[in-house]
Amino acid sequence: MINKLNESEINGLNKLPPLEWDHDYQVFLRDFINEDYFFAFIQIQNNNIVGTGNVFVKGKIGWLANIIVHENHRGKGLGHQMTKYLVNFLKGKGCETQLLVATELGETIYKKIGFRKLTEYQCFESVKDNNMNTTNCIQKLKASDLESIYKLDQETNGENRIHLLDKFCNNGLGYFNKKRELLGFYLPEFGKGLVLSRDEQAGMELLELKHSKKGKRTLIPIENQTGIRLLEKMKLKKGANCSRMILGKENNWKPNFIYSYGSGYCG
Repeated sequence: MINKLNESEINGLNKLPPLEWDHDYQVFLRDFINEDYFFAFIQIQNNNIVGTGNVFVKGKIGWLANIIVHENHRGKGLGHQMTKYLVNFLKGKGCETQLLVATELGETIYKKIGFRKLTEYQCFESVKDNNMNTTNCIQKLKASDLESIYKLDQETNGENRIHLLDKFCNNGLGYFNKKRELLGFYLPEFGKGLVLSRDEQAGMELLELKHSKKGKRTLIPIENQTGIRLLEKMKLKKGANCSRMILGKENNWKPNFIYSYGSGYCG
């Protein structure tokens, strides 16, 4: 049985995600459960919550996220059941494009439902603090920078994500040229840290700044070889690759502008 998640049911759901995800699922759910673009669901067997799934939806594009089955209940088709439910839910909301980021375990399930693979993300994690000399080009974002942030994000991802960006811009950093034109930005609290840039130097410096701290994790599209070479040069720990997958109409996006987590929370 699949039900809509109630706020009172959030406690205890941190038992669902695999440890390697390093994901405080309960904090995540409390942060979004009252937003009008977020919907969370649970699977119940014998009065126990055994699986979960979420969607983010605005307009014609929706993201599937956190499709998780408790390890004691895998191999029973529950992941397939939840994914089909979310796909149909998004169709009912008028979504023409559905996206997700898949682990190796989930990719087979999604392909059976009709998702196709667009590209791969390489995972990197900083296991120690790294020295970095920040430049004057990196400055705190101001309210006057918001329109430039929206424009760069739209150009990069091919979707309107103002509702997400507004939530996490307060503590963000931007990379500006001498005319104070925004070339890239870093939002530390957007997922595990969003870095987008239309300029290679800006992207590398913001990415290096992110990974100057221990415990930071990045997913970067394999098309962005500039960023990948930087993270390899920094000798960061490599994790398993993930796949970006799509169902329905393709949207225009620029993976080479993504230096860290273009999907933010999703996948």
